[in-house]
Amino acid sequence: MSAQPNPARSAPDRRSSTAPKRTSLLPKPSSITLDASVLVAQHAQFTGTQPITIGPNSVLHPHSKISSALAPVVLGEGCVVYERAKIGVGMGAELDHESRRSSMASARNSTSAGSLRGEGTFLGKNVVVESNAIVEATEIGEGSVVQVGAVLGRGCIIGKYCTISAASVISPYTRLPDYTVVFSGSEQRIDKTLQLRPEILDAKMAVHTKQLDMFRKLIPNNVAKWT
Repeated sequence: MSAQPNPARSAPDRRSSTAPKRTSLLPKPSSITLDASVLVAQHAQFTGTQPITIGPNSVLHPHSKISSALAPVVLGEGCVVYERAKIGVGMGAELDHESRRSSMASARNSTSAGSLRGEGTFLGKNVVVESNAIVEATEIGEGSVVQVGAVLGRGCIIGKYCTISAASVISPYTRLPDYTVVFSGSEQRIDKTLQLRPEILDAKMAVHTKQLDMFRKLIPNNVAKWT
């Protein structure tokens, strides 16, 4: 007698997961203004409750972080923020409760463009912030470079075409004139080459422009996530 096939077992009920996907607990900015040409890499982050404005042709690399938790942030045209760099007031040391409350109250009272610039962080045209640097400065002038691991304290005003060398620490509320080079932690000098030879400065900015073009070709743009 031929063996009879076993009746097919009914498949057990499969439970469909209804659990919501995990979302970030970090607050998203209430207002993000991104130019259409901005490049935002995957895993770049915007957090905070104050406005964030990013100008034309700026580039945010993976795991870079822009925080407006305590004050607005503005990046001008052609800025580059590299991997794990942090921009925004409060991104350095943890603030105590009173400092955080005071800073948030000041930010809420900022209504004009000028006051936003005074209370927050403003990066001028073609500023470069390299990997692991922390910038809480009030203003960084056009064409300046903050190298790997450097820290700019709150309230700093950095002039145009300055270079903050790797691992340097700029104390809060420091003012640096145009073309300053900070090296060996805290030593300073004026870059006479850039100051007195405009053709060298033009060549440097031309290289920066080529880098922006290269990033657009190599880095997938995730800007749609934030628009």
